[in-house]
Amino acid sequence: MVKTLRYSLMAVVAMVANFSFAQTTINFTQQAVTLKDKVGYTLTAEGYTFEADKAAGQTVPNQNTNSKDLRHYAKNTLTISGPTMKQIVFTMSDAGKKQWGDVTPSEGQVTVDTENGTTTWNNTNGSTTVTFTVGTDNTHGSNKKKTSAQFDLASVTISGEAAGETKQSAKLAFSETTIDHEVGTEFTAPTFTKETTAAVTFVSDNEAVATVNAEGVIALGGEEGKAVITASSEENDAYSAGNATCTVYVWHYNVYKKAAAVESGKKYMIVAQRDGKTYYAAPAKESYNYGYLSTFNVEGTVDELQIKSSYDDSFAFTTLDDGFSIKDCYGRYLYMDTEHNSFQFDKEKSEAWTVEADENGTFSITNNGKFIQFGSGTYTSFGAYDKLQDNAVLPMLFVLNDNESGINGVTNDNIVKNGARYNLAGQRVNNSYKGIVIENGKKFVVK
Repeated sequence: MVKTLRYSLMAVVAMVANFSFAQTTINFTQQAVTLKDKVGYTLTAEGYTFEADKAAGQTVPNQNTNSKDLRHYAKNTLTISGPTMKQIVFTMSDAGKKQWGDVTPSEGQVTVDTENGTTTWNNTNGSTTVTFTVGTDNTHGSNKKKTSAQFDLASVTISGEAAGETKQSAKLAFSETTIDHEVGTEFTAPTFTKETTAAVTFVSDNEAVATVNAEGVIALGGEEGKAVITASSEENDAYSAGNATCTVYVWHYNVYKKAAAVESGKKYMIVAQRDGKTYYAAPAKESYNYGYLSTFNVEGTVDELQIKSSYDDSFAFTTLDDGFSIKDCYGRYLYMDTEHNSFQFDKEKSEAWTVEADENGTFSITNNGKFIQFGSGTYTSFGAYDKLQDNAVLPMLFVLNDNESGINGVTNDNIVKNGARYNLAGQRVNNSYKGIVIENGKKFVVK
């Protein structure tokens, strides 16, 4: 049994009564974030930068379309950077109070006030950057069922240095906080600026992906992946300590094409087409033993998908008995039990699925009397049922095209060109395509 901790707001005030804080309140519902594809978002407001990352989680943090609160899910991270912070009070949104989970800070301490709907971080030493990692369970939420944690925010109040202090902000900054770089396109390094007179040090947490020199110039390191570049400066007589980060993602597109049959040992996207969109399944959370497969989608009923290599959403089909085993990117086999419509996941238990191609390009994929379907009712996920559900469609399979995929690294040359052309929907096109195209990162019109 999880015991919910309750702290009164007066107790929190008492903890900080000895400080004269300069406070800044940011109402997230009146802000617009910058979304990062399948990664998270960034937001800069009132001199503070908020960067949310999917990290080890399954669901991407985002800003809700309707309520505009910021939503973070189990194992996501939220990093806040700016002038020295000694206290941060997070106010939960109405949605956030339902599946409210704990967060673990990279430094300092956190307290929770369930009566007033706040989570408060304190660090009497102050910090210019702090990262919060969302837990896994709904610890404090009004939903008493055991569900995954969320940390959904309506607003935040940040208390900085004592009001009498006159030190200036170091104002360390990269011109871009996130670089999303496709292999084969031109790489342009962000610029770095500062106001502090203190020395600035730079470090990369993954030099195989991106390096940084003593002047803060970032260059590609030669491999795909993620690297976080950090700039930091110490406090001196005139300036506060400073911190800034730039996250570099390096990837290429894996190309998946509609398949008419299944070959053992190949990787496939499990795909459905409905309502003028093409949906493709993503593996369930790594910690799950069962569940439905959630989806991403693109507009149109396409015959080819381009998926960033940094997201392994494919499933391996391998011959087993008279059918095929299906294994996800976490090494878990998918199978069905006799009671549920959600998939079961097990790294040891492989079961054969019967795979039969239909004339319309879909597949009947069956295990234990249940066949894979997309979208029971209005849902946009994959499950398996013993009967065709209302508004459900059978899946297609898109096979990984080995001839157009499999780039494992990049060169140290910052300008690498591959000549591939894409339309504005991100679909690869040939040289006969007419209209607006993108080639080597440049947009032009082909007539």
